[in-house]
Amino acid sequence: MLKVVRVVVSCMIFGAVTGCTTAKKSTSKESTAPMHSRDEGGPSIDYNALQTYLQLDRDPETLGFTEKSFNTCDAGFGYSRSQNCHKEYFVVLHFRLLCRDSEGTISTVLTESDVTPIAGRPVKWQLKGVAGTTMTDGNGYGQIRTVASSSQNRQRLKLTVGNEFLYMRSNEITKVITPRPWCSQ
Repeated sequence: MLKVVRVVVSCMIFGAVTGCTTAKKSTSKESTAPMHSRDEGGPSIDYNALQTYLQLDRDPETLGFTEKSFNTCDAGFGYSRSQNCHKEYFVVLHFRLLCRDSEGTISTVLTESDVTPIAGRPVKWQLKGVAGTTMTDGNGYGQIRTVASSSQNRQRLKLTVGNEFLYMRSNEITKVITPRPWCSQ
């Protein structure tokens, strides 16, 4: 029994040390730190390793939604290899937030010179049953990475910047051009 306790404690220490040595990359396109606890008492998940394992790495400028189901015991990376085995979904959503210098409905086609990236701003997000915060980069690109117990495809996504928010379907969001109030938050 003492040997089992030592192994468990050693694994916990190893996980903590590994989490510290795999520090967050310097890019602001990541939505979470590499080690993230989804809920209190839940597993601490290494999102970087899990994303690579599931072959969901992609260029942040490749906009849109993707997800992949996985068995928690097969994956590891913070999940137990032998207990509470179940299916989860790893979600990656890349988006770009831009704002225009007008309000209301417009009838003209906007070009890159008509919009400004919502850059270096915290973006709160919420999908069915999961939520978090991400940062946009200097060009307004952001990334949401999370795990969920059910598919998030076509679920309602809420993005909030300051006091402004919008709702879209998760599988429809790519580049979003917002009105003037989003620019000045």
